[in-house]
Amino acid sequence: MAPTPKRYGSISSDEQDVEVELLPTGEAYIGTVDDEIGSNNKTTHRYWHRNRRHHCLSYTLTALTCLFAAHYWHNRAQSYNNAGENNGQHSSSSSNNNIVHSRSGRVPMPPALSTLDPAIDLGFRSTTRSGLALPSKAWGEHSSKFAALPTNEWYLNLLSHVAASDPSKADEIAHVYTIPYVLGVAPPKAPKLPSGGNAKTTTEIMAGIELFLPILKAGDSNMQMVFDKNNGISLGAIVDEESHSKGTSSLTSYVVDPNEDINPLGVSLKWNHANMISHIVRGMPYGTVRFGKDSMNKSLLPTILAGNRARSILIDTNNDNDDDTSSSSSNKKKMECGSFTGQSIDQDPNHPAAISSDGKANVYSVEQEIILHMDESDFTWVIFFSKPVKVQCFTDAVPVVSVPGSNPEVEFRLNVVEVNDGEDDELVVRVALLNECTSGKGIIKEHCEHLQTLRYDTISSKNKSKEYLEVLRKGAMLYPKSPLVGTQFPEDDNDVDDEEDRVTNVVFDWDVTSANSNDNSAASESGSAVSPTVVGSMGLRATSAEATLMESTDSTRKEDDAFIMFALPHHLESLPSSSTDSEFDNSLCLRTFHGRTCLVQGSVWNMPIAHGPPQSFLADRPPATDAIPLIAEALSKDINFKLSDNVLRGAADTYFPAKIVAKMGRVIEINNELQSLKSGKDVNSYSDADEGSITEASLAAAAVTLPSEDEIESLLDDLQQAVEIWLKPGGKEKGGADAEFIYDESWGGLVNCGCKYSFTKGHEGEGSCNNTFPECPALVDVNEDFGNGWYNDHHFHYGYMIYAAAVVAKNRPEWGREYYDRVLLYIRDIANPSAEDGNFPMFRQKDWYLGNSWAGGLMSMQLSPHGREQESSSEAIAAFEGIALFGDAMMNAFAADEAKLSSARLVRNVGELLTAMEVSAANRFWHVWGSTNSTNLSDGEQETSHVNSYPPEYTKPVVGMLYETMANFQTWFAPEDVVSYGIQLIPLTAVAERRDDPEWSSALYPIYAESCQAANEQNDGFCDDNGWSIVQTAVLAETGEIDDALKMASDIPAKVFISEGACGNSLTNTLWFISTRKQQTTSGADAVE
Repeated sequence: MAPTPKRYGSISSDEQDVEVELLPTGEAYIGTVDDEIGSNNKTTHRYWHRNRRHHCLSYTLTALTCLFAAHYWHNRAQSYNNAGENNGQHSSSSSNNNIVHSRSGRVPMPPALSTLDPAIDLGFRSTTRSGLALPSKAWGEHSSKFAALPTNEWYLNLLSHVAASDPSKADEIAHVYTIPYVLGVAPPKAPKLPSGGNAKTTTEIMAGIELFLPILKAGDSNMQMVFDKNNGISLGAIVDEESHSKGTSSLTSYVVDPNEDINPLGVSLKWNHANMISHIVRGMPYGTVRFGKDSMNKSLLPTILAGNRARSILIDTNNDNDDDTSSSSSNKKKMECGSFTGQSIDQDPNHPAAISSDGKANVYSVEQEIILHMDESDFTWVIFFSKPVKVQCFTDAVPVVSVPGSNPEVEFRLNVVEVNDGEDDELVVRVALLNECTSGKGIIKEHCEHLQTLRYDTISSKNKSKEYLEVLRKGAMLYPKSPLVGTQFPEDDNDVDDEEDRVTNVVFDWDVTSANSNDNSAASESGSAVSPTVVGSMGLRATSAEATLMESTDSTRKEDDAFIMFALPHHLESLPSSSTDSEFDNSLCLRTFHGRTCLVQGSVWNMPIAHGPPQSFLADRPPATDAIPLIAEALSKDINFKLSDNVLRGAADTYFPAKIVAKMGRVIEINNELQSLKSGKDVNSYSDADEGSITEASLAAAAVTLPSEDEIESLLDDLQQAVEIWLKPGGKEKGGADAEFIYDESWGGLVNCGCKYSFTKGHEGEGSCNNTFPECPALVDVNEDFGNGWYNDHHFHYGYMIYAAAVVAKNRPEWGREYYDRVLLYIRDIANPSAEDGNFPMFRQKDWYLGNSWAGGLMSMQLSPHGREQESSSEAIAAFEGIALFGDAMMNAFAADEAKLSSARLVRNVGELLTAMEVSAANRFWHVWGSTNSTNLSDGEQETSHVNSYPPEYTKPVVGMLYETMANFQTWFAPEDVVSYGIQLIPLTAVAERRDDPEWSSALYPIYAESCQAANEQNDGFCDDNGWSIVQTAVLAETGEIDDALKMASDIPAKVFISEGACGNSLTNTLWFISTRKQQTTSGADAVE
């Protein structure tokens, strides 16, 4: 039986309590944080723009009229002057193993959906990239070692061209949010040490990492994590400028460690001019750097820098016999620094620092740890060493005044001057923030004030800090190296009693590595008889062959018990707890951008994710009886909708045509539903309808006239042609799309060539692309196709196409069988589940730690200081809904082919898992309502039905654009409030019932209605003309006001549904959506007429 996971909290009674008591802090001045959030700030840090306009100007002219709103981004991109130098070409590779190994375990890995090479096997033309579109030099050997590289991962700001060329020039762009730290790779220059001679320069170059603890600043329409650069700490090594020849890379440059696999939870960096490696991992409590030896077999000596003076420095307090770690205790080993001048100094007795009276720096021996209490910040950091070292430090006599926006000043420098070399070749140094409000008397008050706003104790609280220090000590010599994410999908539908019981086990194997061990190699691959299957869904760690992912020795299991990582609320909900305390009272937590974040123990996280109800083209209930005549009337017109000539020829962009074909797919499926109700066949598929309501709907359907078979087949013909034209390789010369899809060998992805559209006035829909491969504007200009060629929004674009393909495959299984492998190209590009498929990165869009997807691609890493971003959570959900529906349709098509049936089942399961995760993430990070959840409750407060991740200062009911460290109430494409609401609600498909909680819809509706009215009044009918009033009717229906919503939708002019504004919405689908919503007992809709 695997042990239950331990959520860190109170240390048991047989453990020693360790108390940290540091000297009080005096007074000094520090500048305010650079980024203050105004209550109406809608443009904070809007460094770059993508074309995400969600109203096209003409169905017949999508390629020309959907213009890009990215002038600033374009100018910034131009400034990089094609910095890439790699050729980016590499060969395909794949593995036959279904278990991926690490030291701490083995994770399940599904087989590939396909390993067909898009170019060699499927005939699509391929290309390699140039300039900024190439992988940067930071990818090193990985750019040729692997067939596919990640394009949307959270850590990619560290691998941009500018960061790869010279990290110091990347400024705030080269930062990532590891949670809880913001990590940078450009430490400030270190003040030179006193030498007695004349130095040419006063500073030295340091390579390494920086750690900052940000705090959340919020206004009513913007939230972001901010930090003061002077409050951070840097860990690395001095690079001797004279000993290194000046080449193309800067002295602080690095590459992705070629000895570590690419993984979604972290990245390993190896510096070019210093033998050190850092493993940068989501949820890490420590910053970690491994220091090796130079060519002379001498140990690389670490340096630590800080922008604050050290108030007190304690050495090896963990080795003392008593529990008192205060700096005032006489038997504690205190450390004093020299001054940067080397001269004696007169200290202010009211504001002393840890400086020797003569200004000289003595050398101290350290066995394991140093605790630093910094001056202005009031932060306390703890530094752990894997081997005994000798150190000395230097600090300023008085604090330096900080000016907001200035370069960070170094007021403290600690050098390792000697390493006790043994058999180990490397020294591992780890740094963790122990307390962000140590004395409460620091000059910078923001962190202490922030803690006072929380309704729970954090790791910085007096009753938690000594426990946290003990936990940090126990786990200090265990670090995550190259974590793995595994997914164990249901293998057979017969394994579950009900379709809603399908569960996928998502496994994080942190690849725990011991800093004290000579054997940090991967787990043995000797072929033991351990089953790769995760038995059950409980257990944070796998420790036996009965319920395991791995086989390990007792000593390894015992050692790994101390390994710790930070977990977010949704992790904690999935991870079983060893504590019966559901209120987290004993947990060690802190506040991050994504909510209360707590330490958990164990080298493997096993998190069961329920798929929920299976995806369907049907809602949970049939259309309301009195709405069926309205739907039938609208259907009689929409069934005859004609796709424009350029869409049928693939002479357009990849976004709006996809929305149009998905729109027509919905019309076909609504017709199928009414036909089934009319015939009385296959009417038992509704999950929330009794026999009586189904009978009533059937009678209503029997009384209306529905489209003829010829009309249906005609629309299906057009739909089929519009879907398959993009799936034919070779471009228009070989019967394919004018704007053809091609395979990008540099990154491993399906991208569109782009279209230079030309037309004759008055015949806009009959134009054509006047370019052919290899002239591909979308690969050169990031403004084309919404950045499709630069890996922006792939799941949005391809999700609509996959949905339409699911409709065709469901209605024409023979077509599905013929085009299955080609449709899989879309799916493999955005949701490849297996490392066996080396043609595409695994799960391109997915952030496995946060649970949501990211839309921002290659240029996001170049220009966004807040990292990845995503605007439309609902379009992301719809993309994965489409995958599940296509898999389900193909399961029926391949019913007689067991091998293909298994593949289609995996497609469905992948879609269902990603849909479930995306819905959960949308309700945590994009939908805002209710109050705090149980983990934030104060005594006596009642729990609400929803987790609100954000502080009360943010008053909007949605987030329009979410970044890794910022959330804005705005969009890329329009300033009107209504679009920030509406973009989280399209398209209107069956999954919306899971996506939109009725409580949220009720809270949203009156605000949405007001914003629509305001947009109409202030901008000449903007809301109505651009189709956002259609979405308003859907929200009204979600509040339970079905009749009012039907009337409102029926009053919308017909021209809106066939104009540019209603891309993706038909009157048929709008009426269907409204009439299939659940009647609610209460409603928030009556607040606005």
